[in-house]
Order: sequence, then structure tokens, then C-alpha cells
Amino acid sequence: MTGEQREALAEFRRLAAPYRWRVTTDAEGFPIAPGGNGQLEWYCDGVVSIYSQKPRMLAPLLRVPGVRRHQIGDKEFRLLLPASDSHEPGALRAVSRLLRIRTRRILSEDHKVRLRLVGRQFRKGSPMWPRGPKRAE
Repeated sequence: MTGEQREALAEFRRLAAPYRWRVTTDAEGFPIAPGGNGQLEWYCDGVVSIYSQKPRMLAPLLRVPGVRRHQIGDKEFRLLLPASDSHEPGALRAVSRLLRIRTRRILSEDHKVRLRLVGRQFRKGSPMWPRGPKRAE
């Protein structure tokens, strides 16, 4: 990774932390948050790019305050949105809901206690739910 890519990844992760987005990197090494209807991408300092290949998503996304057109084709489009909530509060949350951005699952303390009470083990990196009872062969 280049220095620019590392900085972009760190900044995008800081932006994604309150929303719990799953952040990965694209083929070029820049950060993205994938979703069911498109993805959020790092564009430049303080701006995220909204990319989708679903033309039906264009009109609802353009209704979100702060979103502006960047590139629009026949079957795909890219829009821009300022990353800070100071411009348009709630715009990032609205866009992430429309795009169905994937989020990280986090166990609550209450859920951890309930798992301990029923005797299920959990630890970082292991599956949250066991596969089920083993069959006797």
C-alpha cells in the first residue's frame, strides 16, 4: 500500500466507525464500504463517492440533501457527498440505508451474559453461533 492509500484507509475507517460499516479495499487498494445496492468509496479529503450499478437508486439518492451528481451513465452512476455531518446532518446515514451498506456485528454485554448462561463459548475470531449438535456416527 502506498502512503496515500494508508491515509485514505485510516480516514475512511474513522468516518465509518460510528456507523459500524464494514470497510474493505478495492482492487487498487483504496477503501470502500460495500452494500446491497452499491457502495461508498473514498473520493478525496472530506468527500465520499456513492457508486451504484442500479439506475433505480439514482432518484432516491439525489433526494438526500448534500448529494451532488458527478458521473452518470446508462447503467451506473457516481455521486459525491461531503463526509462531515456539519454540512447535512444525517445525510451519510440516509445514504447508507438506501445503499444497504453492510455493518459489523458487535455483541452487546447483555448478549454476552446470556450466551455465558447457556454455556456457549465465544471469543474474537470464532463464529458467534455454534453449528449445532454433532451427530453420532
